[in-house]
Amino acid sequence: MKIMKKNNWLFLIIILVALSAVYLGLKTDFFALKTKENSSSVFIKAIHETDKSFNVQAEYPQFENIEEDFNKKISDFVINRIAEFKNDSLENWQARKATALPEDMFSEYPETPFDFIAEWEPAQINEKYISFVVRLYYFTGGAHGFNEIKSFNYDIQNQKEITITEFLNNSDEALNNLSELAELDLSMQFQGNGVKVDGILAQMMGEGTKPIPNNYENFTFNYNSLVIHFQQYQVAPGAYGMPMSIFYKADLEANSIFSDYWR
Repeated sequence: MKIMKKNNWLFLIIILVALSAVYLGLKTDFFALKTKENSSSVFIKAIHETDKSFNVQAEYPQFENIEEDFNKKISDFVINRIAEFKNDSLENWQARKATALPEDMFSEYPETPFDFIAEWEPAQINEKYISFVVRLYYFTGGAHGFNEIKSFNYDIQNQKEITITEFLNNSDEALNNLSELAELDLSMQFQGNGVKVDGILAQMMGEGTKPIPNNYENFTFNYNSLVIHFQQYQVAPGAYGMPMSIFYKADLEANSIFSDYWR
């Protein structure tokens, strides 16, 4: 009997531990996540919708102690993309049904729901700066899905967003030098993978790395590096995905590219 009681207690403890783990997992979207060096909190917003037409799985961060406009910009980006995705998916599905041959059989809903996935990835979150990207994948019909990336950078102490122009200390020389480094880095990446850089690839890479701020608007940084994220189709055909170039502080400064955000 004593053995039975001990086993019962052990079983009860295991159940309680398991239920606690489940509870904490369910609460992930609601409690504050804190980094070691960060005194403010990050709250994860989640949108999970699944029905006969759509499968939406989206998560994005919201932050305490910053201007509300910045949080709104993050949420608006994801929410607006979901709305566009739903509209485009339904339009494409209705167009397919409208142009179908009489012998084609189309139900009211697609065979499998259209997917929309949003995930975020931090480069740094601390008492001074916020830097992260939101990665999107969505399929609205057709031959393949689409990928998109959006970066967000914020100066907490001065309560303002950081653009690539500001990061480069408003220096045209720095932007020109970054453009040259980016084109060279991408070329070396492609060649390292056995891809010949000519024709349409060379043309797209040249256009996508021109020294204009829009080409470098999606960037993240930390204390020691700058990462340039290129959109799908920006610097290469879609099959090459979304390349990125990673530059370290010492290498950039050796090429006369300086930033006050590294101080």
